[in-house]
Amino acid sequence: MSASTRRRSHVDIDIFFIAIDSREQAGMERTVRTNRWASACRPAEPASAPWLACYPYFRDALLGSETTLGALPDFVRRTALERLGGPDYSSVPRSVLDEVRASYLELRCTRVAEEVRRYLSNTDDTLTASRGSTDALEVLAAEMPRVLVPPVARPPCLLSSGKGIFLGGWARFVAYWYRRDPTIPVLAVDWPILYEHVARYRLRIPTDDRPIIRIP
Repeated sequence: MSASTRRRSHVDIDIFFIAIDSREQAGMERTVRTNRWASACRPAEPASAPWLACYPYFRDALLGSETTLGALPDFVRRTALERLGGPDYSSVPRSVLDEVRASYLELRCTRVAEEVRRYLSNTDDTLTASRGSTDALEVLAAEMPRVLVPPVARPPCLLSSGKGIFLGGWARFVAYWYRRDPTIPVLAVDWPILYEHVARYRLRIPTDDRPIIRIP
């Protein structure tokens, strides 16, 4: 191969990769979300988010909103930190929360309710199990204390990592559902990493992670 031919081949290869980079950049720009938290959320490949495997009920939806806890709005972060207990959750710096993976999104109320009904129909809990033609979600709602939830900056329901639906926020979910909100805010957190990162701040780590928690 002559020198001129080799130079032309290198130029063709460079042009090829430049074209690929340009198309990928254009594609990324087209897929940027328009909501105000879009800059905090970025798509993640399944292999890069093994922690989300602990959230089987809504994993596919959560995957597209994976970000860090520190990048989320304050009212969302507060819900997760309050779950750890103690009054000093506000002392955890943003830089620490930037190391904790999280996924926050709003799902259609009908979709969440469908999963909740399926979950409740398979539980042995005598207060929530469906009997005959009784709607399992109606049974749960009847037993749940009524709570007030704000119409904006709504605290998310904390998803349970494992076989449950919610780790915290059952009463909030019922309130949103009872109010007929079109969507339900939900939050998934990499809890082991969060516990590890905030341990130095001496927050109380809860030991009771039952699948159904009857307090908001």
